[in-house]
Amino acid sequence: MTVPAVILSHPQMGENIGAAARAMKNFGLSDLRLIAPKCEWPNDRAQMLASGAADILNDAVLYADAAGALADVQLVLATTARGRDVARDILTPQEAARRLRQASQEGLKTAILFGGERAGLDNDEISLCDALITIPTAPLPQVKETELKAGSLNLGQAVLLLGYEWLKSADTTPPSRTRPSIAVPAAREDLVGLFEHLERELDAGGFFFPAAKKEAMVRNIRAMILRSNLTDQQARTIRGMIVALVKNKYRGENKS
Repeated sequence: MTVPAVILSHPQMGENIGAAARAMKNFGLSDLRLIAPKCEWPNDRAQMLASGAADILNDAVLYADAAGALADVQLVLATTARGRDVARDILTPQEAARRLRQASQEGLKTAILFGGERAGLDNDEISLCDALITIPTAPLPQVKETELKAGSLNLGQAVLLLGYEWLKSADTTPPSRTRPSIAVPAAREDLVGLFEHLERELDAGGFFFPAAKKEAMVRNIRAMILRSNLTDQQARTIRGMIVALVKNKYRGENKS
């Protein structure tokens, strides 16, 4: 299965290229293509921000224009904050990842095209794309009474978000899981010792009142503790807590 190429058109800052490479590394992407970067290349700032993704930067290929960068691509999706009045499907990041994943599984070469920090993609670049991706953002404060200005993401952030959606589209991690425990369940002997210890101190403190209900109260307390499925360490910890509470009680009485 092929993975999408990440194509950055006219990136202006080495830092953003480095951040994009780092995001790619985290989410299993490796094919970085740069269209006529505005910054010098290779770029020291890009290397600093890549943080472990230097191989992606070193293997990045430079192109003079979008047509060259997309020459071998069979499905290309472009990120943009607006449709630019071009008749194209506009996808959410999740749907874009689904389409990219499906095409990749069919053996097609795919790519995500990102515009430069200042101007984004031009209409000629968008005309080469199969569909557009718009990342939902909260509207910025009103600039006019009836107009809301759309928010925009940093280039590295946009690559991060699309990379995450790409990886997630094939992720089988359950939505919720409990870390496996290596603790040993408390033996019945330990639980009986806990019951008797707790009940003895509760009795001494006058908890079981009225006396006629003591047996029922004891059964309820034991059932409550059993439902907790205590480990041996937890049972010992609770007994230590009881000892500390009783010791502090008598210490307070002696002071008075």
